[in-house]
Amino acid sequence: MTDSADQPDADDVLAATTALAGALESRELSAEELKAKAGLLSWNCAKTLAHICDAVLWYAGNLASRSTEDADTPMTSPRAKPPQMVNRLRTSGALLAAAVRDAPRDARGYHSWGRADRSGFAAMGCDEILLHGWDLAQGLGLDFIPPTTAVEHTVRRLFPWAPTDEGHDSWDVLLWANGRAALGDRPPEKHWLWHCDPLDEWNGEIRRWKPRGKRAET
Repeated sequence: MTDSADQPDADDVLAATTALAGALESRELSAEELKAKAGLLSWNCAKTLAHICDAVLWYAGNLASRSTEDADTPMTSPRAKPPQMVNRLRTSGALLAAAVRDAPRDARGYHSWGRADRSGFAAMGCDEILLHGWDLAQGLGLDFIPPTTAVEHTVRRLFPWAPTDEGHDSWDVLLWANGRAALGDRPPEKHWLWHCDPLDEWNGEIRRWKPRGKRAET
């Protein structure tokens, strides 16, 4: 099992975290503003931001502990003050980056969609930050500029079947792959899943969610 130079790493996690935190800090957000709907989600911006913090910290915990089942990590209250939530975002991103940097190549951890390695956890963390960052930017009217390298690495790692060789902008591809927007004549992937197991274990098939009841927000 080897890492590739174009797979996500700790630097990508930190770049994504810094980009979103900077966008959120570009103006003094109020708790009332965070009640706005987050893009296409049914969640408001406060719940979405809390979810990002929780997911990224959870990934750090699962990777650091080499978990085989759901790691128990603290939750962020969506009622926390905006500066506290942004600080929690920075902390969660730093902890995931540290876990990715320190993990050996053969380290694996729990996720319900697969046993991820360190690049898988880095990619999932980036995806949470980048895509929900887009959701927050839609709801709050923020200028969020995702870091190009982190975007490129994330889409290649989690969605190896994505049409990255057709001249599309990588951010447009990632938005499409996560069901946020169409890509040319391709409608958004509404039943998407990602591949978080090591990339050399991908079987070449497109992963899609098979509905068995209501899917949680992602």
